[in-house]
Amino acid sequence: MSDDFAAGISADRLPPRIRNFVIFSAGQGLSSVGTWMQKTGIGWLAWDLTHSAAWVGTIALADLVAALWVGPLAGAVTDRSNPFRLLITTQGIALILAAGLWGTTAAGLIDIWVLLFFAIGEASIQGFNQPVRMTVTGQLAGPARLSQAIATNSIAVNLARAIGPAIAGWIMLKGSVEWVFAANALSFVAMLGAVMVVRRWIDADVPGSKAALAGDITDGFRYIAQTPKIATLFSLVLSFSLLARPFSELLPAFAGQVFAGGPQTLSALMSAQGCGALFGAAWMLRRRPADVIVRTTLATSLGLTLSLLAFTATRRIELAVAAMILTGLCHVVSNIGMQSLAQLFSDPALRGRVLALYSLLFRSGPSLGAFAIGLASHWLGLQLLVGAAALLHGLVLLSALPVARRVYARRPLLASPTAPG
Repeated sequence: MSDDFAAGISADRLPPRIRNFVIFSAGQGLSSVGTWMQKTGIGWLAWDLTHSAAWVGTIALADLVAALWVGPLAGAVTDRSNPFRLLITTQGIALILAAGLWGTTAAGLIDIWVLLFFAIGEASIQGFNQPVRMTVTGQLAGPARLSQAIATNSIAVNLARAIGPAIAGWIMLKGSVEWVFAANALSFVAMLGAVMVVRRWIDADVPGSKAALAGDITDGFRYIAQTPKIATLFSLVLSFSLLARPFSELLPAFAGQVFAGGPQTLSALMSAQGCGALFGAAWMLRRRPADVIVRTTLATSLGLTLSLLAFTATRRIELAVAAMILTGLCHVVSNIGMQSLAQLFSDPALRGRVLALYSLLFRSGPSLGAFAIGLASHWLGLQLLVGAAALLHGLVLLSALPVARRVYARRPLLASPTAPG
């Protein structure tokens, strides 16, 4: 946020706008610890139940199944809804789902199909939650501090990415996986509390749309396709999500198949990714103009290709962990950049739909990629496939650079496009 916040002053001395964001971000961070614990637990449980990389990829495909129906609808709902009420509803349902997964596993009723059901349910509710969270982040921070706000929030989330898997691995080693799911259910209390604290600043109805919901959804697609900066950004997000990002969903299979390890190996890889992401998010705390954000995003997307090639070229866990730190750094910097540009370049009246469709690509692309790679790994090596996908992403970026340079060189860089009539 501000330089004072980056230096770490106490929340009670911060101006109201920054204090509200700090509280909201802290709630997200604590909730994210539980989310990453559950991701680790679900991934390992899928592997433990089946010993199949294809099933690990299938569980990851839950994000795609949910995104296909949630993504476009969630954006239109966000642009029409009271942010406070939407956040309370989605977080409450997510808590109930996590508690249900805990109870089902503890009762011994879990199998791979039941696990898939819970994964799809959790992905669906998060699909409604994500665009409103992103919108509220920008609302609390303000446009001048948007990229810093996203970076600050990313620090909280990636601290969770580093801490959550480590805690989950310890719980699974000392106890059993159902307690990972119970801890996630409790973590939603932190987010619900943060939302209640900032209620005064986000509890407001938006002007009602005169168009039908289907019309709003169509306008969102049309706006993205007809706005050059947004369309170019979305093509980069698609390549990033489908080709480079699936490595994270496949880490359970890497831990068990490539490195012949257990939960400790998985938590080491996921924690290394989280640590690298934390360093990258901290580096993005500096305020940067939009043209610098564009260049940084493209450079770190190419860096992600190189780090993944290094990760997939070794069977030594020490070298893999080192490569995963760099992978996490490049991944989060590129993600912060793309998310910042999606908010900065979009019209406020359509921002919820832009962010929802951005989230659709960012969540469903990795799921589809992980499913395809996991399925093909029966015939080709997992390392070979992940490395080849990352290399293809790098080639796509290099071929797209002339177009990106031309589109983002247009002035004024931060002009708000006009919403479709």
